[in-house]
Amino acid sequence: MRLLNQVRLLAVVVAGTLLGCEAVQAETVLGFARDASSQRFLYTEVHEFKRGSDGEVQTATTRYYDPQGREMARKSLDYRANRYIPLYKMEMPAQRYSEGISGNGDPVEVFKQDQGKETRKALARDSGLEAADSGFNHLLLDQLPQLRKGETVSFKLIVAGNTDRFRFRARKVADVQIEQEAGVQLRVEPDSLLRLLVNPIDIVYDAKGTRLLSYVGVSNVIDPASAQVYKQVRISYAGPVPPEARWPARTAATGTATP
Repeated sequence: MRLLNQVRLLAVVVAGTLLGCEAVQAETVLGFARDASSQRFLYTEVHEFKRGSDGEVQTATTRYYDPQGREMARKSLDYRANRYIPLYKMEMPAQRYSEGISGNGDPVEVFKQDQGKETRKALARDSGLEAADSGFNHLLLDQLPQLRKGETVSFKLIVAGNTDRFRFRARKVADVQIEQEAGVQLRVEPDSLLRLLVNPIDIVYDAKGTRLLSYVGVSNVIDPASAQVYKQVRISYAGPVPPEARWPARTAATGTATP
């Protein structure tokens, strides 16, 4: 497996940590990504969720905007048949790249299109805990009571970008404060020797276990300058809006022109 594919393997996890659990029928959640080392602002995430009468997320759309407010990528998700393994499609037109899940029964049907080359594969369902893309977040939230007790949770993650599945594990690291809000920090890493090659992912949820506050790890967005995913980002879902952030709703409200 090439290193780029190893990085993309972990990249899907960023999207899986973005779902909050506020009991509303429709909502928008913002995320602001910076380079974890230089703190350079990279992009804004705009997550739009629609929920059923039971409060569970039914469908979602995520758009990613660069510092000038231009759309870099878009992802659509459908959780109605399976909240752990949603149907989804992630598109990055400028990079000629897309990936997703077109069927979430048994088998799970995954696909990837990269520079005009398409790969499809059918993955038979596996026993035990298993998730894909943003369904990973639902799995973590459901397992949060066990994680808080100090247990390590192992699961399998279907990665459309690699048209395969891999073993992961999660554990609690500490109780922390983010923007003066109490939270619980989790660490997610491959449950294999792959963890020797890539950095772990650190996620912070609020103390109630309903809302994501912070993410540090590999991105699921490709850097136009390198044609590879951003390898280490810090994404904030709490605190003030950065002055560098641009997205259509903000530019319309402030009268700022988008190039």
